Amino acid sequence: MAEQYDVILVGGGIIGSSAAMALAARRLRVAVVDIDLSGRLSSSEKNAGGVRATWWQPVNIALCRASIRYYHSVRDEVGFRQKGYLWLYDDHAWSGACEHLALQRSLGQPIEVLTPAQVHARVPEIDKLDGVAGATFSPEDGLINPNLLKEHYRSRSREAGAIYLDRVYVHAATVDSDEVRLQCWQSYHPLSDEGLSRLMSEDGPGEAQAGELFELRSAAVAITTGAWSDNTLRLFGLRNYSEPVRRQLCLVDNRASNFAAYGMIVDASGLYFHNEGTHILAGYSPPDTPPGHHFNYDGEPFFLDEIWPRMFARMSCCERLRHVTGWAGLYELSPDRSAILGRAAPRIFEAHSFSGRGVMQSYGAGQALAELIADGGYSQFDASALSRERFDRGELVTEELHI
Repeated sequence: MAEQYDVILVGGGIIGSSAAMALAARRLRVAVVDIDLSGRLSSSEKNAGGVRATWWQPVNIALCRASIRYYHSVRDEVGFRQKGYLWLYDDHAWSGACEHLALQRSLGQPIEVLTPAQVHARVPEIDKLDGVAGATFSPEDGLINPNLLKEHYRSRSREAGAIYLDRVYVHAATVDSDEVRLQCWQSYHPLSDEGLSRLMSEDGPGEAQAGELFELRSAAVAITTGAWSDNTLRLFGLRNYSEPVRRQLCLVDNRASNFAAYGMIVDASGLYFHNEGTHILAGYSPPDTPPGHHFNYDGEPFFLDEIWPRMFARMSCCERLRHVTGWAGLYELSPDRSAILGRAAPRIFEAHSFSGRGVMQSYGAGQALAELIADGGYSQFDASALSRERFDRGELVTEELHI
């Protein structure tokens, strides 16, 4: 293990792994450190797998479209299925959707406008259209396997020389004029989920664990720790703007229908779902969910209170839905619901707070971060609108098309 690198990425999830691939391709010496490379508590491992460029902000559309083009080029390796996004709108949201059609199309995003009758014709299972003012269908959006995508990034980056250090926690940092020094602790054994959560959020003493201390040095450091970025930002005296919020997903059984022919369907109520093997994967985000590193899944009561009523209200075939299982993960929500990506301080860079778009934008974001670090600015992937300075300047990149 070399001690001196060109770039160290703190956080080896979907964003850190993508950036490592892009940086290693530029022949930089790259190290990725993470307390748990398996990602048991990472957002990308608990993701619904939707990939779309159907957004309302130009930078989000552009980064997602660049990513989708790449996913299509390696579709068999990452499980990308380009089956589109069908999005249903109520009266209030429909006007906003229509207002952004010209922008989306000008940036190359193909998108169709559907009447409620056309929605039923395209998806006959949707037979109750009360409250639906209209819909859009974006055929180049789709579904992906987030784990396969992350492993693809890691494989490509390792082939180019990047190294990944597992079970490593960075507990102190010093930024000098010519380098950054990271004080690290590496556990000899994997931590439990509870131990990981406590350590990464600094919530209590955690559990006793044997390990060793060591130092890493690099010319630059990138913070790619996702929903756990608050702790990492604090090491460098940087302000944290974002907060983690729990999102729950249900796997449900429905023998009366098969949605395998469709991609992601987003209901006007905020429910979203797609086919998952022999089941349906469905999610809903209650607006009153409090922030925090909470991973408890509410089980069948969540299904009965939030998922089943919305699905049956839209589709008669969902009357006999049965709860199978589910899980909870985290969104890292920024104030304007767009990522924070850019130079945070001298020698310190960041890419986090994707607000549910981490998997969707991971390729484009990794390339943008690599351009900024290696070349000093953006060329093919312009993410300048996402710098943290926008909050002080009042130049928010407010993204409203969230689920």
